[in-house]
Amino acid sequence: MLFFNRNKGPVVGLDISSSSVKAMEFSQTSNGYRVDHYGVEPLPSNAVTEKVISDVDAVGESIRQVMKKSSSKAKNCCLAVAGSAVITKVITMPANLSEEDLEGQIQLEADQYIPYALEEVNLDFDILGPTEENPETIDVLLAASRSENVDM
Repeated sequence: MLFFNRNKGPVVGLDISSSSVKAMEFSQTSNGYRVDHYGVEPLPSNAVTEKVISDVDAVGESIRQVMKKSSSKAKNCCLAVAGSAVITKVITMPANLSEEDLEGQIQLEADQYIPYALEEVNLDFDILGPTEENPETIDVLLAASRSENVDM
Protein backbone atom coordinates (compact mmCIF):
# COMPACT_ATOMS: atom_id res chain seq x y z
CA MET A 1 0.00 0.00 0.00
CA LEU A 2 1.38 3.40 -0.98
CA PHE A 3 0.55 5.73 1.85
CA PHE A 4 2.01 9.21 1.56
CA ASN A 5 -0.06 12.02 0.14
CA ARG A 6 1.93 13.89 -2.49
CA ASN A 7 0.29 17.30 -2.10
CA LYS A 8 2.31 20.51 -1.93
CA GLY A 9 0.80 22.05 1.22
CA PRO A 10 2.62 22.54 4.52
CA VAL A 11 3.60 19.39 6.41
CA VAL A 12 4.36 18.82 10.09
CA GLY A 13 7.11 16.38 10.99
CA LEU A 14 6.69 14.80 14.43
CA ASP A 15 9.52 13.22 16.39
CA ILE A 16 8.41 11.18 19.39
CA SER A 17 11.37 10.26 21.59
CA SER A 18 11.46 8.80 25.08
CA SER A 19 11.59 12.28 26.64
CA SER A 20 9.73 14.69 24.34
CA VAL A 21 7.60 15.32 21.28
CA LYS A 22 9.04 17.72 18.72
CA ALA A 23 7.04 19.23 15.86
CA MET A 24 8.33 21.14 12.85
CA GLU A 25 6.12 22.52 10.10
CA PHE A 26 7.86 22.99 6.81
CA SER A 27 6.75 23.95 3.33
CA GLN A 28 8.30 23.60 -0.08
CA THR A 29 9.69 26.71 -1.77
CA SER A 30 11.37 27.18 -5.13
CA ASN A 31 14.75 26.88 -3.35
CA GLY A 32 13.97 23.81 -1.24
CA TYR A 33 12.17 23.74 2.10
CA ARG A 34 11.42 26.39 4.70
CA VAL A 35 10.73 25.86 8.42
CA ASP A 36 7.49 27.68 9.25
CA HIS A 37 6.77 26.57 12.84
CA TYR A 38 8.56 24.58 15.54
CA GLY A 39 7.74 23.32 19.04
CA VAL A 40 8.93 20.93 21.77
CA GLU A 41 6.83 19.38 24.53
CA PRO A 42 8.24 17.12 27.28
CA LEU A 43 6.75 13.68 27.82
CA PRO A 44 5.99 12.19 31.22
CA SER A 45 8.53 9.58 32.26
CA ASN A 46 7.67 6.09 31.01
CA ALA A 47 5.25 7.37 28.33
CA VAL A 48 7.66 5.86 25.80
CA THR A 49 9.87 2.94 26.83
CA GLU A 50 12.35 1.15 24.57
CA LYS A 51 10.96 2.95 21.49
CA VAL A 52 7.41 1.74 22.22
CA ILE A 53 4.58 4.09 23.22
CA SER A 54 3.34 2.73 26.54
CA ASP A 55 1.00 5.60 27.51
CA VAL A 56 -0.99 6.56 24.41
CA ASP A 57 -3.05 9.19 26.25
CA ALA A 58 0.04 11.00 27.57
CA VAL A 59 1.71 10.99 24.15
CA GLY A 60 -1.52 12.19 22.53
CA GLU A 61 -1.77 15.06 25.00
CA SER A 62 1.87 16.02 24.39
CA ILE A 63 1.19 16.04 20.64
CA ARG A 64 -1.83 18.33 21.20
CA GLN A 65 0.28 20.67 23.34
CA VAL A 66 3.23 20.82 20.93
CA MET A 67 0.90 21.56 18.02
CA LYS A 68 -0.72 24.37 20.02
CA LYS A 69 2.69 25.80 21.03
CA SER A 70 4.03 25.65 17.48
CA SER A 71 0.99 27.53 16.06
CA SER A 72 1.02 25.15 13.10
CA LYS A 73 -2.12 24.96 10.98
CA ALA A 74 -0.85 22.16 8.73
CA LYS A 75 -3.24 19.29 8.03
CA ASN A 76 -0.60 16.79 6.90
CA CYS A 77 1.90 15.01 9.14
CA CYS A 78 4.98 12.83 8.66
CA LEU A 79 6.34 10.43 11.26
CA ALA A 80 9.45 8.31 11.22
CA VAL A 81 9.66 4.62 12.01
CA ALA A 82 12.75 3.23 13.78
CA GLY A 83 15.47 2.34 11.27
CA SER A 84 15.53 -1.33 12.20
CA ALA A 85 11.87 -1.61 11.15
CA VAL A 86 12.37 -0.07 7.70
CA ILE A 87 13.60 -1.57 4.42
CA THR A 88 15.00 0.85 1.83
CA LYS A 89 16.31 0.26 -1.66
CA VAL A 90 17.22 2.57 -4.54
CA ILE A 91 15.75 1.24 -7.78
CA THR A 92 15.94 2.50 -11.37
CA MET A 93 12.78 3.23 -13.34
CA PRO A 94 12.02 4.71 -16.79
CA ALA A 95 11.89 8.52 -16.61
CA ASN A 96 8.93 8.83 -18.97
CA LEU A 97 6.35 7.17 -16.68
CA SER A 98 3.44 9.21 -15.33
CA GLU A 99 3.06 9.34 -11.53
CA GLU A 100 0.20 6.82 -11.75
CA ASP A 101 2.18 4.44 -13.97
CA LEU A 102 5.23 4.85 -11.73
CA GLU A 103 3.19 3.86 -8.66
CA GLY A 104 1.90 0.76 -10.45
CA GLN A 105 5.36 -0.23 -11.65
CA ILE A 106 6.82 0.28 -8.18
CA GLN A 107 4.18 -2.06 -6.74
CA LEU A 108 5.41 -4.72 -9.17
CA GLU A 109 9.11 -4.02 -8.54
CA ALA A 110 8.74 -3.89 -4.75
CA ASP A 111 7.87 -7.57 -4.61
CA GLN A 112 11.48 -8.36 -5.60
CA TYR A 113 13.01 -6.35 -2.75
CA ILE A 114 10.60 -6.73 0.18
CA PRO A 115 10.89 -10.02 2.09
CA TYR A 116 7.22 -9.89 3.16
CA ALA A 117 3.95 -10.17 1.29
CA LEU A 118 3.06 -6.71 -0.02
CA GLU A 119 -0.29 -6.99 1.78
CA GLU A 120 1.69 -6.97 5.06
CA VAL A 121 3.66 -3.77 4.41
CA ASN A 122 3.17 -0.05 3.98
CA LEU A 123 5.17 1.13 1.01
CA ASP A 124 6.28 4.54 -0.22
CA PHE A 125 8.76 5.99 -2.67
CA ASP A 126 10.54 9.23 -3.50
CA ILE A 127 12.03 10.19 -6.85
CA LEU A 128 15.70 11.01 -6.27
CA GLY A 129 16.38 12.31 -9.78
CA PRO A 130 17.91 11.23 -13.08
CA THR A 131 20.25 8.25 -13.06
CA GLU A 132 23.85 9.38 -13.65
CA GLU A 133 24.55 6.71 -16.26
CA ASN A 134 21.34 7.10 -18.26
CA PRO A 135 19.25 10.29 -18.47
CA GLU A 136 16.25 8.25 -19.68
CA THR A 137 15.95 6.59 -16.26
CA ILE A 138 15.43 7.89 -12.73
CA ASP A 139 16.60 6.68 -9.34
CA VAL A 140 13.72 6.02 -6.95
CA LEU A 141 14.07 5.43 -3.21
CA LEU A 142 11.73 2.62 -2.17
CA ALA A 143 10.84 2.43 1.55
CA ALA A 144 8.72 -0.19 3.30
CA SER A 145 7.80 -1.22 6.80
CA ARG A 146 5.53 -3.96 8.07
CA SER A 147 2.02 -2.64 8.64
CA GLU A 148 2.21 -3.59 12.32
CA ASN A 149 4.92 -0.91 12.68
CA VAL A 150 2.79 1.75 11.00
CA ASP A 151 -0.63 2.02 12.62
CA MET A 152 -2.56 4.40 10.36
